[in-house]
Amino acid sequence: MKRNKIITIAIIVTIIAIIGIYPMINKKGLNTSNNMNNSNPLKIYILAYNGEINDHILQSTISEFKSKYPQIKIEKVMFDINKDGGFDGYCKKILNDTLSGEGPDILYLDIINAKKLQKSLMLEDLKPFIENDKDFKKEDYNATVINAGMYKGKLTLMPLNYYVMQYATTVQLLKNNNINLKENCSQNDFIKAIEPYIASINGDKNKILFPAPIRITDFLASSGIDFIDYENKKVHFDKPEFKEIIENYKKIYKTSKKEEDMQGYEGNEGINGLKNGNTLFSGDKMFIAGQLLSLESVINGSTKEEPVINNFPAYKEKDTVNAIVGHSMAISKKTKNKNAAYNFIKIALSEKIQSPEENLRIQCMPVNKKAAENIKKQYISKEVGKSQDDYTSTKIINQKLSQNFERYYNKITNKVEKAVITDYTIENLMKECLKPYFQDKESYESAVKVLENKVKLYINE
Repeated sequence: MKRNKIITIAIIVTIIAIIGIYPMINKKGLNTSNNMNNSNPLKIYILAYNGEINDHILQSTISEFKSKYPQIKIEKVMFDINKDGGFDGYCKKILNDTLSGEGPDILYLDIINAKKLQKSLMLEDLKPFIENDKDFKKEDYNATVINAGMYKGKLTLMPLNYYVMQYATTVQLLKNNNINLKENCSQNDFIKAIEPYIASINGDKNKILFPAPIRITDFLASSGIDFIDYENKKVHFDKPEFKEIIENYKKIYKTSKKEEDMQGYEGNEGINGLKNGNTLFSGDKMFIAGQLLSLESVINGSTKEEPVINNFPAYKEKDTVNAIVGHSMAISKKTKNKNAAYNFIKIALSEKIQSPEENLRIQCMPVNKKAAENIKKQYISKEVGKSQDDYTSTKIINQKLSQNFERYYNKITNKVEKAVITDYTIENLMKECLKPYFQDKESYESAVKVLENKVKLYINE
């Protein structure tokens, strides 16, 4: 009897102990990304085209999340680009709603005012989620690009992909114009090399440098120098490097197509220009990974000449790649189901989503390293030898990648030195304030002074 009594007491003590420590175990479990609140849906704003999602990453992530977590509802709030104020209206809506605390749980961002969202302190820091996630392997991702989402020591934006400012031409076209364009050069070397062609245009409407506008913030980003310090709210437009870069950009601006000339642009004008010899550079087919891989074939098949494909050079450093974040995701601090939101972003970063098996038209370059390699392997195994769309009234057969292009693809996927998130508002301010200078209607000093005042006001709001 005494022995049975001791056993009974021991069992009771054990039960009490288990009951006592269970809340601590459960509380610890709440900190993991797999413990989600099934009662709270995830709201996400979507820029739609004629009522449909026209974005592979977003559509695939939603489908995969629903399959993996069917108990969590995804609340899609659609904004049609043709009905709801266009892209500007969408940007304004997602910004205002997030700042007021009534916006989406998950923010899917392109060139929306990400910087303004970061400095609002309305975005969740993703670093603790990653640090507590044993399945997240940092070495699987392009760390340089991901670090572009940092603000004041916190990872408030998660970059999903990126692009590099690039140009395409041909060996014969450069030779015909007496241009010696070295593969590894500085920005100044690049501009100096093409100046004879720029001078030869001289008002000739049948001759052009680039058949599409080059965004000024992208050109600045490719230089590798930061002139706006958002964290400390400072502007450095007084640096001599800024003036030199802006003057370099002016030469490109004056001899390339302007935004107001782009009505009816089909996206093949650059390739056709190389074929006809009335443009020096093309930027066509460079912002979609699969199309970039087939670009050698398109240029060679159209022009019968040897392609030259390279990235815009940095200001000083040679053989340097500076990248620009394409799409990114963030979590609002007001989100009630943050673990579920983190899992949504994690799916968007996965190899499966970033390297679709049957679709090489994924936008930009994925931050997932395996995905970037998979896209190249898919092209080699599935696309080489196939006929593609008739871009230039010439039948194009996809060819194997040259050694030069293999080396270049490796450079832009594995050797990114720096990555930045550009700012939609800064882009518009620069276009507005510097246009009089580009058109020789105002001095550099006068135009930059106006720009500096407006940018200071913006970053101090």
